[in-house]
Amino acid sequence: MMNTAGVILNGFFDVLLLPFRTLPHFWGLFFISLLSGLGMITIFKFVSNQEKISRLRRRMGGCILGILLHLSSPGMVMEFAGKLIWSNTVYLAYLLKPLLVIAIPFMLLWGQLDARYGSSEMDKIDPVTVTVFFDDGLPARDSFEIGVSGLELVPPVVFIDTLDEASFRILPEGDFLHYLEIGGTSIQVGRTGSWNGCRILRGFDSGSSLKKFFCPWIGRVNGGPVSGWYSLPDVRYRVLGGHWSWIAVFLVFSSLSAIAGVKVFKVKI
Repeated sequence: MMNTAGVILNGFFDVLLLPFRTLPHFWGLFFISLLSGLGMITIFKFVSNQEKISRLRRRMGGCILGILLHLSSPGMVMEFAGKLIWSNTVYLAYLLKPLLVIAIPFMLLWGQLDARYGSSEMDKIDPVTVTVFFDDGLPARDSFEIGVSGLELVPPVVFIDTLDEASFRILPEGDFLHYLEIGGTSIQVGRTGSWNGCRILRGFDSGSSLKKFFCPWIGRVNGGPVSGWYSLPDVRYRVLGGHWSWIAVFLVFSSLSAIAGVKVFKVKI
């Protein structure tokens, strides 16, 4: 069930980003950021009680005005301050429901963007470190074999007995798909598609498919007791003369989009 949902979610983002296939990856990320800001504001408007929030905001404004008008009377100032604190507490309670509703699509979106825009492909200069965890303990040193396809294995292989893990480095060879084979388990490494902002497989796991649903950069492997991770180079986007991570690009432009949505749709926050 989760695997099917994950395929549908990945397909949805593939289609959504299809118009940006031939453009630099920044433009797909920029589009998703703007769309996300508007989407979250729209969800907030329909899930939250706008009438109560509007009334409470007016009450809070009245408390602040009351404090300013009675500065010479400490008792009145304390009374209005107490009402203001209570109104702020109620206000946060009003925000809780829409924020919880927004949290789930936000987590799914975060995983997709991190997978598609957070890392670049392997290059032939800087080796990628792969860390493999063995669920049933490390195998014997003389029986541990690593098969590679489209990759060069860079020795040595380092074993950490206390953590049941082994680490090694790899370099790509050619532009075709790259595979590791560890303990009979085949693991695809690098990009998994050719679309704009394509998915990047940076982890592998033989366990729950729920992790793959929220973290599409975790690929589920079958037939072996291994899981692991490899670190691809981070991507930096040139924006306004700086080098921004995808997180910075998303937060800035989704926030600007949300602010615009508040004004256009007259949302009370």
